[in-house]
Amino acid sequence: MNVKHVEIVNLGKAAICDWRAANPDGRLDLSWADLNGANLSGADLSWANLSGADLSGADLNGADLNGA
Repeated sequence: MNVKHVEIVNLGKAAICDWRAANPDGRLDLSWADLNGANLSGADLSWANLSGADLSGADLNGADLNGA
C-alpha cells in the first residue's frame, strides 16, 4: 500500500483525476487499504492494485475498475 495513493483516493474523484493526469502510466497501489465506506463513485481506479483492500460499504457506482 502506498499511503500517498490512499490519501489521494480519500480526497475523491477530482483528486484521482488530477493524479492520473500527472501520472498517465502510474498505477494506484491501494493494496490492503481501508476504503470502507469510501465514495468512489465515478472514480478511475483502472489498473489499481486493490489486493486485500477493504471496499465494504464503498460506493463504486460508475467506477472504472478495468484491470484492477
